[in-house]
Amino acid sequence: MEKLERPKNIHHQAFLCRDAEQTRWFYEDIMGFKLVAALDFESSPGSGEPLEYMHLFFEMGNGDHVAFFDIPDEVDEEKFNYKNGFDQHIAFEVDTLEELNAWKQYLNKEIGWVSDPIDHGFVHSIYFYDPNGLALEITCRDKKYDQIMEKDGDEAHKNLKQWTERTRSKKESRVGTEKLNEREVDTKELFKRLKISGAI
Repeated sequence: MEKLERPKNIHHQAFLCRDAEQTRWFYEDIMGFKLVAALDFESSPGSGEPLEYMHLFFEMGNGDHVAFFDIPDEVDEEKFNYKNGFDQHIAFEVDTLEELNAWKQYLNKEIGWVSDPIDHGFVHSIYFYDPNGLALEITCRDKKYDQIMEKDGDEAHKNLKQWTERTRSKKESRVGTEKLNEREVDTKELFKRLKISGAI
């Protein structure tokens, strides 16, 4: 079989939101993204079962999108607690440190809190939250980004191998060897999750 071309970009990432209008305010009025779709549905796309929901799409500067589902009958405030950035976050990119600092000042004024810039070596970032508890980042590349990433790329597989050897036993004790060795989809678990989500 001929090797497939890798996907070229992210069309959208989708998340649950508390309220469509609240989310529009943040991503359009505060972040400046363009609302390009607010799709109103009455049934699940896979199963066809009744489900009232709205699917929002906001376009970023490069044509990629961030998207949200507003499902009124399933609103649960616990789902919108602040999420740990290690669990999940979106990183948006700007071109310069000056822009990054300008965003920090602007967001502090508009939403009340944003972190101080953090120097990660290859990028510099600020962190904040959207109204749905989703952790967000604005980042810009360091002046030496290309050199740093070229070096990291040369060492990536070696570093990954060393990491796996060092941490494997910890993860085996928590999730088991079988889960770590999985290289195929667990079809039973897949269909269970798809059924819960309404996709089938």
